[in-house]
Amino acid sequence: AFADDMASRRDMDPAWARDMVGQARQLPTVSRLMAPAPAGTPKNWRVYRSRFIDPVRIRAGVDFWQRNQATLARAQSQFGVPPEIIVGIVGVETIYGRNVGNFRVIDALATLTFDFPPQHQRAQARQAFFQDELEQFLTLCQRTGMDPMSPLGSYAGAMGLPQFMPSSWV
Repeated sequence: AFADDMASRRDMDPAWARDMVGQARQLPTVSRLMAPAPAGTPKNWRVYRSRFIDPVRIRAGVDFWQRNQATLARAQSQFGVPPEIIVGIVGVETIYGRNVGNFRVIDALATLTFDFPPQHQRAQARQAFFQDELEQFLTLCQRTGMDPMSPLGSYAGAMGLPQFMPSSWV
């Protein structure tokens, strides 16, 4: 029913939509990773910051910036995004491409659409968000000819060096 409804709203071939959604696999690990942290877990800015500001990541960032200097300059000129913003996002999200995720995006998004952890305080809103992202992903795949079974990303369905969600790619 989901695939048929999506196909109708997004002007997709219903058979293709059913086939793609039907090939998605439920990933229990994704549901576990999305579950809320235990109550009372303190947040510590120093610990969080230390994960991102360390000599290894700084060296990798300088190397990335130097190797991609022309592209970064073009992005700033064309889109107005300063290089340090791009370099910062790519560093935080993927350690400059070292970790772009190993979950099939369609599986992660389908799992969070159909099996979002119900104990999450915002489960209904988050599930709706991931449903829209699954639809955006399949729309992007259909429009570009990308095989929906190929892209890998995070357990939340984020993709590429910046770990953008499908709606941001669109």
